[in-house]
Amino acid sequence: MRPRPIASAILPLALAALLPLSACSALGQESQSSEPKAAGSQAPSFEPSGSGAGADTGAGSAAQGAGNESAAAATVDPGWDAPAQEAGGTFLSMHENDDSLEYRAVDSSGEILWTAQRSRACSAYLVTTTADGPIAVLMGQGPTTEDSLTSTASGYDLQTGQKRWGPVETPGAMLGNGLVFASAPKDFIGTGGPRTALNPATGDVAAAEDENEGPGEGGTESPGESDDSRPRVIALFGEHLVRSQGSVLVGENLDGDRLWTRAAADFGMSAAEAREIPWEPIGTSHALLGDAGSEERTLVDLDSGASVDSDISGAWFDSASNTLVTAGSDLQGFNSDGTERWKSPLPENTEVAGVGAGLIVFDSAGDGATARSARDGSQANSDAPLLRTIKSLGAPHHIAESGAALVGDPQTPLLITSRS
Repeated sequence: MRPRPIASAILPLALAALLPLSACSALGQESQSSEPKAAGSQAPSFEPSGSGAGADTGAGSAAQGAGNESAAAATVDPGWDAPAQEAGGTFLSMHENDDSLEYRAVDSSGEILWTAQRSRACSAYLVTTTADGPIAVLMGQGPTTEDSLTSTASGYDLQTGQKRWGPVETPGAMLGNGLVFASAPKDFIGTGGPRTALNPATGDVAAAEDENEGPGEGGTESPGESDDSRPRVIALFGEHLVRSQGSVLVGENLDGDRLWTRAAADFGMSAAEAREIPWEPIGTSHALLGDAGSEERTLVDLDSGASVDSDISGAWFDSASNTLVTAGSDLQGFNSDGTERWKSPLPENTEVAGVGAGLIVFDSAGDGATARSARDGSQANSDAPLLRTIKSLGAPHHIAESGAALVGDPQTPLLITSRS
């Protein structure tokens, strides 16, 4: 088994997943796409250096410590070469072969559920939610037009790999900010072209910008400018679509019903800036607006448009306790409706590494990982299996409701498994 670097870098999962994204637009490259195939194999276990235990590729390692609640959880190496995304306890990322990419879906026990091959040009993927459960959206290649390959997207059941829809032709690359695509800018320089948002449940077009309605003259708009009233696509997360129209932001559902309207200036920016800045999904009904690394981000309720908290560096949702957690000058917990549940000082010399399974895990400078309860902010049991494991591997950068967690370098993540 190849060696794996263990790093302490902390990167929000949704933003980390945007880094490898691209369109399937390599000139002259043949498609190597395949439908997902069931795997049913166990990912090999990973033993940190100095542990005194050897690697074991059998399923028995995933059950390490069974019957001993204080035992450390097992850790496996799915062979991922990009940040993993997760929903419902199933994780997805890709492995780089010499001539292709292999997507691998892995459950919380470390079992590889299915794999799918794609061309190396098709490095875009997204895990998103629908009313019928989470799906994985993978990019592909359609028929060649002139000197380029057509980009397509297909949706698959995240747990089984069964196709839900597609392939659907897209205008170009997956932009991030949910299931939003954009064509290349004119002359491949500057702001991207018109955007299209797809309904994650069906693959149908949920919103599209006209080819001749790019923002501003020549398809660009300077930050701070006020464009006309034509709607612009900003983000689509699950059943929530966010668009701009003139100087306001508009929230809609996928049936076209308007949920809220707010002036972009309420968020301290123009509509054009809101269109270009990252929106990170938090749970299924909130989004974090602002650049990663900034301490001036805002947590927005996508159902109402209300600002839950502002001037924060991060936000997370713990589904086990139904708590929104934010980190700013203080650490705060909110109910899902935005009402404050608890508040406490942020521990000194720490940063929030991950939130999930009822825990808020901190990366403490010089002291390793510590944790608090997401439900009330109190000190957590330090002998929990997950916390025992991360003492040797470092703080996790994502924790699923199942208790499984991603740890190590976010670009080549390891998976701490959970026991059912």
